[in-house]
Amino acid sequence: MVRRRFLVASMAACGALLIAACGNSSNNNASGPIKVGITGPFTGAYADPGTAIRNAGELAIADINAAGGINGRKLEAVPEDDACDAQQGTQAASKLLTEGIIAIVGGYCSGASIPESDVLRRSGDLPFITAASSNPKFTEQGYDNVFRMVARDDAEAPADVSFMHDILKATKIAILHDNTTYAKGVADSAKAAATAAGMTVTYFDAITPGEKDYSAALVRIGSTHPDVLFYTGYYPEYGLLAKEYVALSPSYKLNGDSACADPSVVKVAGAAIANPGITINTLPTTQFIHNAKNDAFTAAYKAKYGGLPGDYSSYEYDGMMALAQALKDNGGKTDAKSLNAALHKVTVADGTTGTVHFDDKGDRPTPLFLAVQATGNPPAFAPIYIREGGSWKPSS
Repeated sequence: MVRRRFLVASMAACGALLIAACGNSSNNNASGPIKVGITGPFTGAYADPGTAIRNAGELAIADINAAGGINGRKLEAVPEDDACDAQQGTQAASKLLTEGIIAIVGGYCSGASIPESDVLRRSGDLPFITAASSNPKFTEQGYDNVFRMVARDDAEAPADVSFMHDILKATKIAILHDNTTYAKGVADSAKAAATAAGMTVTYFDAITPGEKDYSAALVRIGSTHPDVLFYTGYYPEYGLLAKEYVALSPSYKLNGDSACADPSVVKVAGAAIANPGITINTLPTTQFIHNAKNDAFTAAYKAKYGGLPGDYSSYEYDGMMALAQALKDNGGKTDAKSLNAALHKVTVADGTTGTVHFDDKGDRPTPLFLAVQATGNPPAFAPIYIREGGSWKPSS
């Protein structure tokens, strides 16, 4: 679904880019709304977190407009479904350009966001702030128009491995991914980190997303005698793996990464997710951030949409706020060159996810990492360990 496919733009797409260039130019000088694209998977297997990202972006825009907008101009959200797919992502970005957007704030799967960033690069370097796409390549392409709200995979994976080594006392781990850009990137980084730490990687392979039974893979993994199975893919498959893990009751523990911590994993796994042998390492995603700003955002989201925000909703909200602040710092100018420069200098001191600013590549300083576990009926996640300063300690 999210295979890395880098496609050459068709003649139609090139035409769309020309139209977009004109549309963006007119947007610079217009008194009408400033259009901002929001991409993500609004349909398909990852529609829950994608829709939550879209909702958070629209909520941020409503708050920005209620506070006076940008020099009296309103922001306008223009969402487009990329379905976590490279080809559809390319088409979504091209379509947004024809709508006259000045930037994109969104993105969930790296396999779609990276091709989307290529489209924006070719169109005149329009800014792209991704809420959740964590593959290092997104900000390692040498582009000055890409910005990331979350930690990179090559920062997350070593933290995951240190949890398995230091807390779960693993010396042998099995690594399972799903061949998506995100999951394979985390898996590769985890393998390197485990090897560097003197651990043995007993198994390294992929499953196919969307299948109905992974018990055979779990049995194969068990035959290699790991202490922990580390799954680096997304929550739908982790939920099913958790159910089958509990049914098989193997000797090893099951640990997932941040894409497994989505609240929707409970829909798939049910009570099995609360098994004490199951843990997840994650960023401080929306459900685990507790400060006045994020609590207010969560309440506003629930009031507007009738449910809790998704894992990366706070990152989308802060990304949109960072764009608004950069626009204000830039005197309301929306041309790509000066707006990118403003984004590289921007600081949002009171974001829901903490202080927001970007380095030369467009990355934020690495946030905290958490280890969480589900308990109760119905199951709910709570932090059990926190990683600060390179070491894990029990969460208070």
